[in-house]
Amino acid sequence: MRELSKMVKNIAIIGNGCAAVECIKALRECGCNDTIHLFSDHSYPVYNPMLTTYYVAGKIDFSKLFPFGTNDELARTFNVRFHTRSPVMTLDTTEKVIVTADGLAVSYDRCLIASGASPVRPPIEGIHSGRVYTMRTVEDAIGLKTALEQKPTRVLVVGASMVGIKLVELFRAAGIDVCLADLATHLFPAAAHPDCAAVLAERLRENGVDLRFGTSLTRLEESGAGLLAYFAGDTMPERVDLAVICIGVRANTAFVDRNCIDTAAGVLVNERMETNVHGVYAAGDVAQGRNLLTGQPQIVGLWSNARYQGRTAGRNMAGEHDVFPGNIPHNITHFMNMDFIGIGDVKNYDKMRKYWDGNHFIQLFWQEGLITGANLVDSYTSSGVIRQALIKGLQQSCVHNQGTMPLVQDLLIRKIIMEVEQA
Repeated sequence: MRELSKMVKNIAIIGNGCAAVECIKALRECGCNDTIHLFSDHSYPVYNPMLTTYYVAGKIDFSKLFPFGTNDELARTFNVRFHTRSPVMTLDTTEKVIVTADGLAVSYDRCLIASGASPVRPPIEGIHSGRVYTMRTVEDAIGLKTALEQKPTRVLVVGASMVGIKLVELFRAAGIDVCLADLATHLFPAAAHPDCAAVLAERLRENGVDLRFGTSLTRLEESGAGLLAYFAGDTMPERVDLAVICIGVRANTAFVDRNCIDTAAGVLVNERMETNVHGVYAAGDVAQGRNLLTGQPQIVGLWSNARYQGRTAGRNMAGEHDVFPGNIPHNITHFMNMDFIGIGDVKNYDKMRKYWDGNHFIQLFWQEGLITGANLVDSYTSSGVIRQALIKGLQQSCVHNQGTMPLVQDLLIRKIIMEVEQA
């Protein structure tokens, strides 16, 4: 092990994503002059995982994956010491020491865990075949883009998620046949009600997408120049050239001592982004903040959420007092000339109404008099006001949303509700 750094007032940032950069920016804006060490397990600059499919599709150049510029630019602008290709192996919160895979040991006074998340691969036979891909990292994007140069004719996308649907879109745009499969019974199982998912599924079929829902992938087998994908309850496999797995992500917490730091699906934090350990904070896709709908801790994997959490952590680490009360699940995606929006909770409700005119679809969900969720198809302009209705209603604990919002928003939400209830 290398000699332990003797410098005082060190700030350690574990991870090189949006939350990490926003934390660093907030620290410097608050006048913090302490030494900042940033540890990353790769050498790429900060990238947006949701842009990887746009790069593979050729919609953006490679440089556009990195919205904050290069590591050198960030290092100069914010006076940060980058440790790239230095995955953290140990976070010792008793001695306040970080140890990396290559033996570097750095002491810290305050630490931010912003290590993000990694794609999940199901533990099935053949999952590590060279013809099986995931889609989240820069390496993933480069690998899949290279694979497309081989001109596949049919692909399997496993996971009817926001990432999965963007892959379906890019494959179909390239003239490639696609089978979209998921263990769930419908598209966007975490964000869409079955009624809304049925509308989207019909449009996908019209665009030539084969759907295989309600069955699990059990085995992948290489065969000649392609793959055989076997599903539970079916003896006939899907014959494809390659497969992409998009069934979700898992928080990167392998270096976290769960006997010291409270964790569940991720690292548990309060409104100040503090963990249960003094001086240790967490933000981004590794952090479980508060879901405003349920009051329970939940990872809300949104770029905007990572920004708010990172800046909140940075301000508090700099000695200011700042809170981020929490967020609600809010997914927006555009694909195949369709807009889908899922807001809040669409599974637990005591009242539901929907509006469908053959083009626009609006479905609202209530619980105890409050709007708690919504599904929208091709009704993009309604998204913001409905989201605000959810948040305002929850924050003020009112029985109805009337009077809790600015007049224009209040009138718009009433108009939307009227349309839905009269449908």
